[in-house]
Amino acid sequence: MYLFLYRFELRGNGIDFVLNEVIAEDMYPDIDEKMKPLVHACCETLLRYRQLSVSNTIMDGNFLVIMDGNFLVMGEFEVMTIEGFVMPSIIRN
Repeated sequence: MYLFLYRFELRGNGIDFVLNEVIAEDMYPDIDEKMKPLVHACCETLLRYRQLSVSNTIMDGNFLVIMDGNFLVMGEFEVMTIEGFVMPSIIRN
């Protein structure tokens, strides 16, 4: 099962950052402040590549959760860009 934490969506001439607030509030009480620098840097970079996007969502971050009954078996986090889109190496690290 995938649960989205955030995504970047193209809107007009800009990019919206959409945060799953229900999941985020369980992580840190001040998640908004902690994520602002990351969101700003990603938006600046993604705006340069917006013409390559084939959908409104240009990048997202999801949790992959595998449960066995009520027990978490495995949990991973992945960041995905649009198909065919390669992030500059400065961001991938």
